[in-house]
Amino acid sequence: MGHGVGKLHYRGADGSQKTYKDPLNGESFESSYEEGDTWNSRFGQISASYEECRADTCGYYLCTQPKVYEIFGFQADEIDRLLWVNVMNQMRKGIIGLTLYNPQTKKWGQAHTQGAFVLAMWLYKK
Repeated sequence: MGHGVGKLHYRGADGSQKTYKDPLNGESFESSYEEGDTWNSRFGQISASYEECRADTCGYYLCTQPKVYEIFGFQADEIDRLLWVNVMNQMRKGIIGLTLYNPQTKKWGQAHTQGAFVLAMWLYKK
């Protein structure tokens, strides 16, 4: 999980696609890249920031799993505090990262920062 995981699955010559299962609702869906597609061609200017969001989101998922804390020697009574610190750190990264946004060009100077800002705003709206 995290950076650069997964294989790009392409539509077969016969038009077939791989079937996936949504881990949240259990629904099946098909998805594939078309011949000649790449991660960058599909997501363009936001591809690097999208990748940062994916990596951070994997980290968020892992920090909700008690077994992960056990691996690092934390006790059950420490989990809530560590999760809170992780969320607050992400909010801080997103807010501080605003210094790397250029409102004239409407571009971010760094992919990590745009990814952190997107996640911070998602957390804020929840």
